[in-house]
Amino acid sequence: MDIIYYNPNNFGLQLKRTDLDIYIGDSYLGHTAQEYQIAIPKRGEFSVPISVDVDMKNLFKNALTSVFRDSVLVKVSGSVKVGKANVYKSFAITYTGMQKFTLF
Repeated sequence: MDIIYYNPNNFGLQLKRTDLDIYIGDSYLGHTAQEYQIAIPKRGEFSVPISVDVDMKNLFKNALTSVFRDSVLVKVSGSVKVGKANVYKSFAITYTGMQKFTLF
């Protein structure tokens, strides 16, 4: 799966690492922790390929209610490591938003 982000800054960066927990509604979906070397353009969109270790027990518990909705509440929390010129810093990430959800 790819996630699309937007960098609103006037400078580009490098994404080095992600360490994120993903929730659908209030249910834990899974965890992703990956090392990257992705260029982040200034004032532009970029995509990050992710693979998620899914907690199957929680996935099946809420799958039926999610299937019948056109959007779901997605929460992401964790940290990312970004930098420039081989100087990197970790930043906390918290995102909550409704995302379109369709099977077809």
